[in-house]
Amino acid sequence: MAAPGQRSPWVAVTLSILVHALIVVALTFSIPLRSPERALPNVVPIDTIVVDEGAIERQMARLEEEARLEAERIEADRLRVEREAEEARRQAEAEAERREQQRLAEQRAEQERIQREAEAAAEAERIRLQQIEEQRLAEQRAAEEAARREAEEAARREAEEQARREAEEQARREAEAAARRAAEEERRRREQEARERELAAALAAEDEARRARQSGLLDQYIRSIQNRIEQRWIRPPSAGSDLECVVNVTQIPSGEVTGVSVGRCNGDAAVVRSIENAVLSASPLPQPPPPSLFSRTLVLTFKPDDSL
Repeated sequence: MAAPGQRSPWVAVTLSILVHALIVVALTFSIPLRSPERALPNVVPIDTIVVDEGAIERQMARLEEEARLEAERIEADRLRVEREAEEARRQAEAEAERREQQRLAEQRAEQERIQREAEAAAEAERIRLQQIEEQRLAEQRAAEEAARREAEEAARREAEEQARREAEEQARREAEAAARRAAEEERRRREQEARERELAAALAAEDEARRARQSGLLDQYIRSIQNRIEQRWIRPPSAGSDLECVVNVTQIPSGEVTGVSVGRCNGDAAVVRSIENAVLSASPLPQPPPPSLFSRTLVLTFKPDDSL
């Protein structure tokens, strides 16, 4: 391979061969360079050149030898240049390798120095943190011991307070139980008295109602209710002259009607509705002469054409 700026040896050899070939051709043939003259008819001049073939072969051999020697010299120069370039390259690589090894060694040394410094700093930090942790643990143990003693004291005071509260609670429960027993006895006594009064009142009311029924006051009370209902009744066209219906009425002590329903009845639906409306319109119903005749539920016979 030719060095930069030098001509390739094969190019030089080729040019040399071409130059020598041209010389040989020039010696072998003679080419006159004259201006063309007017051609003479039937006259052809012939030049005869005697060629020495041995001289030409010797000349060619000499030229080939020179070209070969030139090519060998050029090849030798090329190989020398390549060897020098290869040697320079190896030296440059060796120098680069040496410098790289030196750089790596310096880098390792720097890293080792940094690592030693970091390890020393880490060890110092570890010792500092260990001292801080030991101090914290000592303070924590002291605080825990103080808290334990305080908790024990608080537990003792709490136990004493709890015993006192339990004693007070026990006394309060016993007092409440005694009060409940007394209140229960008082309640039973009052209930007994109330039952006795209710029984006496019921007996008196029953006796009064019995006397009222015997005197005809109950029939008079029922008739007054029936009359009031009949006065409020509007006879529908479908009501017959023999109309008779059983009416169930629910009332409160004031006479207000709270419910009405018609049971057995020989009238149609219009008659039933007219009777129910009449009962509701008659509310409040007349009060009984003696209160003992009051009944929350009444069963009335509705016979508007009855003379009763």
